[in-house]
Amino acid sequence: MAASAPAIPATMKAIVKESPLGGVSLKTVPTPEVHPGSVICESLAFYFSTGDVKRLTPSDTPSIFTHPTPFVPGGYQIARVAAVGPDATTLKTGQLVLVECWVRGRDNTDAQILWGMFDGVTPASKKLAADYWRDGGLSEYFRSPLENTWALDESRLCGSPSDGGLGYSISELVAVPVFCVAYGGFRTVDLKAGETVVVSPATGHFSMSAVAIADAIGAKVIAVSRNADRLKQLRDIFPRVKTVVPTGDVAADTQAIVAAAGGYVDVFADVSPAAAVGSRHLESCIGAVKQYGRVCLMGGRGDPTLPVGYLTMVIKSLTIRGSFMYEREHVKGLIKLVESGRLPIGKAGGFPVVSEIPVSRYEEAFAEAEKDFGIEGMVTVVRG
Repeated sequence: MAASAPAIPATMKAIVKESPLGGVSLKTVPTPEVHPGSVICESLAFYFSTGDVKRLTPSDTPSIFTHPTPFVPGGYQIARVAAVGPDATTLKTGQLVLVECWVRGRDNTDAQILWGMFDGVTPASKKLAADYWRDGGLSEYFRSPLENTWALDESRLCGSPSDGGLGYSISELVAVPVFCVAYGGFRTVDLKAGETVVVSPATGHFSMSAVAIADAIGAKVIAVSRNADRLKQLRDIFPRVKTVVPTGDVAADTQAIVAAAGGYVDVFADVSPAAAVGSRHLESCIGAVKQYGRVCLMGGRGDPTLPVGYLTMVIKSLTIRGSFMYEREHVKGLIKLVESGRLPIGKAGGFPVVSEIPVSRYEEAFAEAEKDFGIEGMVTVVRG
């Protein structure tokens, strides 16, 4: 049930990054005003990751994620609508909403930015960030694009299980937008229930979300990771998932994946971080994909070429698809999957909240986000 929205104050606390190489500070700034095509939200819980720490900590090296300064960082969060623009047709004040960061120009969808994180690579995207969507949501209130603000069924998600609810806390819901990238990737290669998918690496937050989604869809999942201890944790959370620890011997690893799957697989989903450059798991995992199989690349590796032969791709009739972020329909489908109860989040889904830190004590979030919680654990920044 939507809660009544409080009066919006004239000023608010916000985390501000003043310069590209500098750090951040807590400031009192004017609260943004609602415009057509936008929503003013009261921030409830913000997902704070190790990536945020790297982007917001002072550095001598410019980040590849450029952004005009000063700005308020942003990203994935759960909020409550405080005011809506005149062209809103569904959202209402007081509604609980998911806010995601993949913003595109309304008159030019090739203008693409990660709201509050990255101003894109084209002049049009940089203009979009600098002129209108400069500030993200690491603040008490924020203005978000209407099309990036998604209503949630609060009674279903947060209600008591005895009344048909799922019993999640607001902070636990921050896991939902984290799943968007993996869900979008699987939609682009049309992963179906009953198919077999290899996910590698499989023991980080984004890669584990791929495991969770594939399992919820009803696919048979083979998780490949060099970290045997974290794979054991993964099996404890997802008992249907099979696991393989690669050795670096491509032929042996390919056969180990095929053996675990009981045959060649339908889909390989790669969620490699930048640090995985040179890793040979791409070769072994692609080698395990069957004739007419699909490969989905949604990681951040910087390899100049794919380590798979031209003739291999031709002879096996492989579909190799890059997938950066997701489409709007994917966000809608993901929310339905969570609200159905098929995709568990929170502790049951391997994403427990380990820290809730008020925005006024943001330095603590930096320290917490850098701790090793194994494959589990989310740090959230909350209002206060």
